[in-house]
Order: sequence, then C-alpha cells, then structure tokens
Amino acid sequence: MSGENTRKLAAIVAADIAQYSRLMSANEEATIATLRRHRQHVIDPLISEFGGRIANTAGDSLLIEFPSAVDALRFAIRMQADIAAANKTTPVDRQQMFRIGINVGDVVAEGDDLLGDGINVAARLEALAPVGGIMISRTARDQVRDRMAIKFEDCGEVQVKNINRAVRIFRVLKEGEKTPRKNLSHLPLRRQIVYLGGALMILVAAGGLWNWQTVSRSEASTVIAVLAFKDLSVAEGQDYFALGITEDIITDLAKVEGLQVIPLALNQTLKGQGKSDKAQAELLKAAYILEGSVRRAENQIRITAKLLESKSGRQIWAERYDREPEDVFAIQDEIAEHVVAAISEEINGPALERVDREHIPSIEAYDLYAKGRAVRIPPTPENLATALSLFEKTIQLDPEFAGGYSGAAFTYVLLYSETTTFSDRSDGYLDTALLYAQKAVELDPTFGPAWASLADVYLRKREFGKALKAMLKAVDKSPGDTLILARFGRLVGLLGQPERGIEIIESALQINPDSLPLLFFLGANLRANGEYEAAIEALLAHRDRLGGKILPAPSTQLIAAYELAGKQEEAVAEAKALLRTVPSYTLKNADNSHVYEDPAARRAFLDALKRAGIPDGD
Repeated sequence: MSGENTRKLAAIVAADIAQYSRLMSANEEATIATLRRHRQHVIDPLISEFGGRIANTAGDSLLIEFPSAVDALRFAIRMQADIAAANKTTPVDRQQMFRIGINVGDVVAEGDDLLGDGINVAARLEALAPVGGIMISRTARDQVRDRMAIKFEDCGEVQVKNINRAVRIFRVLKEGEKTPRKNLSHLPLRRQIVYLGGALMILVAAGGLWNWQTVSRSEASTVIAVLAFKDLSVAEGQDYFALGITEDIITDLAKVEGLQVIPLALNQTLKGQGKSDKAQAELLKAAYILEGSVRRAENQIRITAKLLESKSGRQIWAERYDREPEDVFAIQDEIAEHVVAAISEEINGPALERVDREHIPSIEAYDLYAKGRAVRIPPTPENLATALSLFEKTIQLDPEFAGGYSGAAFTYVLLYSETTTFSDRSDGYLDTALLYAQKAVELDPTFGPAWASLADVYLRKREFGKALKAMLKAVDKSPGDTLILARFGRLVGLLGQPERGIEIIESALQINPDSLPLLFFLGANLRANGEYEAAIEALLAHRDRLGGKILPAPSTQLIAAYELAGKQEEAVAEAKALLRTVPSYTLKNADNSHVYEDPAARRAFLDALKRAGIPDGD
C-alpha cells in the first residue's frame, strides 16, 4: 500500500446483510458458509463483470468502487436478483438478504481504502434501503436515468448522520413495479397522506405533535354494502373459507376510486337487531348490495353473486360460477370487475380495470391461510400455536404466497407480546417476525396485511417512524380491512395521539362492531386519553365477548384504568386475577405489549400497574 492520498470522484456501492447478528447467533457456521457461497457464485463474479473493486469489507458489509454510476446500478440490480433466486432454495431462517446504497461523490483514496463524505452517504443510503432493495442518491440517479430503463421512487430529502447537508434519495423500483400512486413509504413524517374508506386523512407531524384533518375523498362516492357470502358446503366448518373470499372481494372493491365499500359481511349486530339486508343498507346509506354464496365439494367449487339496488331490491347483475377450486381467485376478480362495470353503467361512470394480483396461491395454501386467520383470535396460547402451525404449512405448500409469511409474522408478534419468560427464544420471536414480514412485503407489496405485520414488528422494536410508514401502506393497500384500520388507530394512540386513535377505531367499529380486537384497542386509547370510565366499559365489554377469559394485554389496560380512576380496590383485584392466570407476569411483559413512544405516557401506565401489584420482573 502506498502512503499517498488521492482525491477523486467515484461511484460507490455499500451493501450490508440484514439481520446478520441474528443469523450469526442462530447458526454461525451456516451463516458464514452461505455468505461465502454468495461471494463465490454471485457477488465477486458480478463485481468483476461490471469492472468494480472491493475497497473495504467487514464481515457482513461490502464497500465497492465502480468506474461509473451505470455500472454500479447494473451490478446492484443483478446482485439483488441473483441473491433472491439463491434464497429460493434456502430455508427461510437462513436466507441472507441485502440492503444496498449507491452514491456518486468525492472520495479520498488512501492506498486501497476509500474515505470521505462520498463513502458516508453511500453507507447511510444502505441503512435506509428496504431489505432486498436499492437506495441511490440524487447525484447517482442523475447519471443513470437517461442511460437505463429504470424507474425510481422519489423519497424526498433526508438528513443523514455526520453529513451537514440534506440528501435527496430515490428508491430503485423493481422490474414491472409501478411508480407508487402515493409516495408514502419513505416520506418524512412531516407530511403523510392515507385514504381511509371514503375519507382522505392528512397526518402532520412536527415536534412530536400530530394534527389531523379529514377531507372528502369524492363528493360523488357510490356506496355499496357487501354481505357475508353464505357457506353452503356439505362439510361443516367451512364458513371461514366463505368469509375469506368475501373479505378479498371487499378489498378489491375498496381500491376502486369513487366506490365506498361497507363490509356488512362483518357486521352481525344489525342482523341481531332483526334488520333485513335492505334495512341495513339503507341505514348505512348504501345504494347497492352485493351478496352471494360459496359451496365447496371435493373437486368443485360453486360461487354465486348478486348485485342489488338497495332501495328497490332490483337485481342489477347475477352470476353463478362452477369451477375447479384453483379458479377461486379468478372468480373473485371477475366478481369485482362485473360489479363495478354494472354500477358504472348505472351511474355512467368509468369501469373497473382488472385487479392485478402479484401471485395466485394454490387453493390448499389459501385454505390453510384462511383457517389461520380465523383461529388466531382471540390470541390465547393455544390459538396462536394452532395458527402458527397453519401459516407455516401455508409457506411449505406455497412459498411464493405472501399470506403465509404475513400471518406467521403477526402470530410471532403476538407470541412475543404474550411471552412471560424472557429468554433468547422470546427475542427470537421478534427477529423471526421481522424476517417473515419483510418476506411478505417483498413477495407482494400490494398486500395490506403484510405491511400491517411489518408495522407491528417495527412497533415492538420501538422503531416508531418505520411502524407508522408501514401501517400507512397497509391502510392504503387494504382500505376495506377494518382490523388494519383499527390497528392503525391503536398505533396512532401509542404515538401520543389517543384521541385521534379513538376516532379511527370508532370509524372501524361503525362498520364492524363485532370485531373482538376493536373493543380492546378502543379501551386502551380511551384509558390513555384519560377517559377512564369509558375505557373500563369498553374493556369489560371486550372481556364479556371472551366469555370472561382473562388475557394479559387487555387486562393490564383495565387494571391501569381502574387505578387511574381512583378505584384501587378493583385495580388490585384485577391484578391478582391476572397473576393467578399468568403467575410469571411482570411489568416488562406489559411494556412489551403496550409500546408507548412518549416516556411520560409509558411511565404513567407502568406506574399504575405497579401500584396495583404487578411486579417489576427482571
């Protein structure tokens, strides 16, 4: 090595393995062997092919210099694609996925090493890149955009560590990936936009304070009520499948501009009041009703669907589908397409474009996924164990289906939150959840539950900004999913705006008052907002629906509500009941379940539990 320093302009690639420490901790030898294999068969040959050289390496990270930004980006795209291909034959818990940052900037060559701001920016961009993705600086983007048929997502300006100026950054879109309609995933928290049902809600964050504004999405929105498709199968216990199909159709319809969807499929309260379908639709100002049925046989599935005008009961469109079970997803698409085409003709509006699906799962995998979703609530240890087994079987049957990974990720989050012994195993739950959630988002970035699972993982890791961005994506991708909407309301409350969270959850409850988790989320936000009596009422109603079962997360909110309302006797009694049910429960468990960003809110909650008798723990 020479002792001379040379300053020059260089194209720099910084690459790093996501979750490398966890992989090493789980299996050091396998991790090193996998990385060696990637270096030998993928990374090093590509570096040579595109004229690069390794300037520095440190175990899980690489710093590579290329003669041009074009060569650097071509290398990065090929590397991510080839690593993804290699991962398909690797068990999910051993897969290595990379983040890559690219910058063109001034560097100082000290022998073979490179130093300077150009290197620092590339490293910061790598840290901001999504797993399996590429983030580039504006200087690099400007040099490649007219020379390569690549699309970019403008992620705005960010302030990176140890760099005085703001850096404008861009995410490299994968082949076939459309430019996002709303740039939500990487926007700074100062301004984010999300569609919730028929309303456009603008969240403005500055200095930790949130403002909230609601404006009309469309003055001319047409409202349709979707009823639960009836299960007419010969075999019993197939209602979960019919409900899963209904929820998917709701999600497809909810993505249509100008169409507001009310999922009466989920609303059993109005049914219980003896109200007819027509009366329900009129009460909720729905102009149309979609209803149907599902009948499964061994080698055949029959789905019927009818679109009715709610006021007159006039049938506008009807169809019966007798198909192979594997055609169920094509049927869902056709129903959505025909419904909107029929409504469009009625109101002289534009017709629906066909729904694009990232991947069509096998019917066997979808069946297991739907079962897992149904059994996961309430989140008792037995239910979670059953759900996890179903989701893992889903992944084995169809490793390209995002649903299995998303369901497993959320289940691991719940297991982490409910774990009462703090060992490597409980920490591993959260690390595994992150890998599964990231895999789900990678497989299908249009799948709302995948983003919601990722948000819940980031929340438990106290990465609040990332959690919010992921949850905004979830709501945007699945605007008809009331559980995702309610989870968003819960997150807003944990971020310090429980009053706004209450508004969101109450809007979800208007659509789906029978969803068990929604009452818990509402009670938690009411308690955090100082509305203790209302919180107690909601949390007791939640317990009633559980048949009196004591679950730790809602129980701790009830204990805190009693304590803060001055009802210490009730608080102590609830604490004793929880400790009889879960003797090892401590404040650390509660802190894992209820992740408040504001230290004062966090302290107030935990102190209330401590006064009621919940022990500190380790």
